[in-house]
Amino acid sequence: MRYILLATTIAMLCSCGWQLRDAQVVPSTIGSLHVATQLPNREIVNQLTRALNVYGVEVVDSASQADYSVMIIDFRETRRIATLNASARVAEYQLNDDLDFMIAGATGEPLTSLLTASVERSYEIEERDILSSENEERLVKREMREEIVRQILNRLKVLPANPRTAPTVEIDK
Repeated sequence: MRYILLATTIAMLCSCGWQLRDAQVVPSTIGSLHVATQLPNREIVNQLTRALNVYGVEVVDSASQADYSVMIIDFRETRRIATLNASARVAEYQLNDDLDFMIAGATGEPLTSLLTASVERSYEIEERDILSSENEERLVKREMREEIVRQILNRLKVLPANPRTAPTVEIDK
């Protein structure tokens, strides 16, 4: 009886489309990918490359070798005061990260218009423990970059399997 209940539960979860968080899969049928940027900070590129490798997508050094290219145009980080405490000191900061990118095909033709991956988070300041507040900010920033990478990966999921013969695909925001 227990096994029947377990099997039924698993079948229901699989059939309803439920999946674990971060269980998205970038199809390996998209072939090779090149990540291009002129940004001085390559941290986001390194995170994207690691994520693509996890999903079995070959990341190549040259756009001429790639089936697709992700062109990172701009990356903006902003930090602003979100709230003040009763002493008129900062109680909370709001962080915003925005990354503008495009996806191009093997011949360099753009497959998308300019896309933006955006993340907004806030964190509290602990006046008595500045070091923990700094650590919290670093952790929040890392999570934000992971979310931006997830948004880029989601855009890659809809690319056609054979880019050399596929028509142009417009991916909406």
